[in-house]
Amino acid sequence: PGVSYADASTPEGTSRRLVGLARATSDHAFNATIWDVVVDTEFQGQGLGKALVEQMVRTLLARDIGNITLFADNKVVPFYRSLGFVSDPEGIKGMFLYP
Repeated sequence: PGVSYADASTPEGTSRRLVGLARATSDHAFNATIWDVVVDTEFQGQGLGKALVEQMVRTLLARDIGNITLFADNKVVPFYRSLGFVSDPEGIKGMFLYP
C-alpha cells in the first residue's frame, strides 16, 4: 500500500517506474512510526504524497494501530499538518544517540 508506480514509454514498450513510496514500522500492537514519504520531483505537487500517507494511515488504523507518529523536517510540517498530524501535544521530544 505504500508504493506508487507510473507507466513510462520506452523504445522497448511501456514499463513501470517507481515514483513514490511511504515506509513505516510498527510494533503490531499499538504504535507505528512513519519514517519516509518520498515522491519523485517530476510527480510532486499532484497529490501523490498525500495519497500515500492517507493510504498508510488507513492501513495502520485497519490493523488497530492507534498511535501513529513521525519525524518531519520543518519544511514539510505544513504538509503533515494538512493531513491531521499535530506536534506532540504532551511536549515529549525524541531522543537520539550519536556515538
